Amino acid sequence: NAPEVKNNPVERGHVLFARAGCAGCHGPAGSGGYPNNNTVGGKIPPLRSLSQTYTKAELKKKIARGAVSQKANPNGPDPLLSMPAWGDVLNDDELEAVVEYLWTLKPASGQTSDW
Repeated sequence: NAPEVKNNPVERGHVLFARAGCAGCHGPAGSGGYPNNNTVGGKIPPLRSLSQTYTKAELKKKIARGAVSQKANPNGPDPLLSMPAWGDVLNDDELEAVVEYLWTLKPASGQTSDW
């Protein structure tokens, strides 16, 4: 809540992304690539193309509600990791700041999103 961060939604979202632990699964700057068993693609998705996949309102809702990882093999074990409902942890302003930060992330040249 430092003034220099609170008044800059992108920077605030970046701090929240790091402090809430999002980078622990989605990688630094949303680069993704960490393994997740029995999921489509076998990895936690990167977040670098979200602006091409979701509206800001859709993304905020997805973060707030969380997401269950889709099984690659329906008869296999449940995936170890799923995204928790961050709406239980972050307030509305914080969710919006995270969305603003994620919106600035772009894929590396030639890459596409797994989402």
